[in-house]
Amino acid sequence: MIFKRGGPEDINGYIGSGLKLEGKLSFPGKVRFEGEMQGELRGDFLIIGEKGRIVGEVEAKEIICAGEIEGRLRCQNLCLRKTARIRGEIFTDKLAVEEGARIEGQIKAVEEVQTPPLTGVKGAA
Repeated sequence: MIFKRGGPEDINGYIGSGLKLEGKLSFPGKVRFEGEMQGELRGDFLIIGEKGRIVGEVEAKEIICAGEIEGRLRCQNLCLRKTARIRGEIFTDKLAVEEGARIEGQIKAVEEVQTPPLTGVKGAA
């Protein structure tokens, strides 16, 4: 796996396919996202599963996407799996795209994407 760091045991958060979130969510570490979200998602390492769907802004140091994102995506390293569907703007330093992934929008290469430091962990209770 490209950009691989550790295994599933390193995941410290999981948002399941039955969850729908609205608003802002910030997280440290590695999170797997399978739910639906409308708003802003920010963190360190994000894995968006095939069932994951985000409408809004996504910002992380590293993103592996097999689901859908509609909006603005900012990251240092981006890996789009064959099932990924992206509609919007992508700002990234490194991009890997598997055959079958779909991108509709703009891709802007930037040497270093500035991700703001996480000031606290916010989430749905």
